[in-house]
Amino acid sequence: MKTPNRPDKGIPASAALNDQDYLTLASSMINAQSLTGPVPVDPDIAEAMGAFAEDALSSDDALDSHFDGIDPTVDAEGANHG
Repeated sequence: MKTPNRPDKGIPASAALNDQDYLTLASSMINAQSLTGPVPVDPDIAEAMGAFAEDALSSDDALDSHFDGIDPTVDAEGANHG
């Protein structure tokens, strides 16, 4: 099986796509096809398009974020004085 980047006989080497050109072309085709609905995307192309692993907060971190700026060591009654 031939790789997509390997030129056939009679085709100048300059006519072959390098990896970056291939990913750019594939990304633009995905964008055009997605106008009509969902499109399956190869992981390499998705990475080139800027896909990334989600770094969502854990449930503990999300709960802790509600208390940002509140000092849990301060006594509730003493906090109102002074």
